[in-house]
Amino acid sequence: MIFLHHYPASLFSEKIRLLLGHYDLAWQSVEISSIMPRPLLMPLSGGYRRTPVLQIGANIYADTKVISAALARHVGDDELYSGGFLAHRTADWADSQLFRVVVALNFRPEAMATMMGQFSEAEAQAFAKDRAELSGDQPIAGLSPTAAMAYLSHSLAELETTLRQNEPYLLGDCVSIADFSVYHNLWFLNQNPVNRPLLDGYSALQSWMKRMRDKGHGAMAMSDGQAALDAAGVCRPTTFDLQSRTMSPFKSGDLVTVTPVDYGCVPVEGRFVAADHQEIIVERDTQVAGVVHNHFPQAGFDLVAV
Repeated sequence: MIFLHHYPASLFSEKIRLLLGHYDLAWQSVEISSIMPRPLLMPLSGGYRRTPVLQIGANIYADTKVISAALARHVGDDELYSGGFLAHRTADWADSQLFRVVVALNFRPEAMATMMGQFSEAEAQAFAKDRAELSGDQPIAGLSPTAAMAYLSHSLAELETTLRQNEPYLLGDCVSIADFSVYHNLWFLNQNPVNRPLLDGYSALQSWMKRMRDKGHGAMAMSDGQAALDAAGVCRPTTFDLQSRTMSPFKSGDLVTVTPVDYGCVPVEGRFVAADHQEIIVERDTQVAGVVHNHFPQAGFDLVAV
């Protein structure tokens, strides 16, 4: 059974919701708070606090890089990464640089006011405090609105040209991880009424966004954190034969931590299971869900001995 721990406004969650729709999968939606604490998720995630988290039985996936790969593996899809290096690098660019651009634009005062106007004063203060803790008091975007606007204009023009040449998708006939990674950023921008007009005038881009949006979110059923814990508790983690190409110094059972290196830098401690050039797996014992396997990407995460 597939559980997605997410909240509606999360742009990285939209990437995975759309991928679930692309695969026409049935899944359980566990809505979590946009801010800490998340008491029913922490036993599964080990303290990892970024969103979303995907759960398949007792296997827990953090970061959309491994979540996307896990879903492709789950359905036996070889096409999502068929673009090879170009698909991977476009996805990485979108999930890092383009992400910082759209965050800078959505968090500029005039755009932020639209979102924060939905909150009470206490909720707005709690949200600001949580995001400061998530980023270590450093701006996640690191760009001025002026610089972000210039970068976006340049990127949209390039995407428009690429789509005119390669339609229906960024790399041609097959949808790839590049499409899902670019889309969720532009979806986030489009969700804000102040920034929505920035996407006007790009007809090929708008047509592509509709093609992506029309994939839907699959067969979603509402669930909750307790059901997800219970589901993990009656499963054993699925093991994967990762062929090590990282020359990892760790052996099975070594105590390690895995920590994001950019923001939300909370270490997750567990016993080393396996690693390859893309993925790290650690095993953890939990009081409420038994043994779980936590999966993280190699890139962007620091694996160290305890």
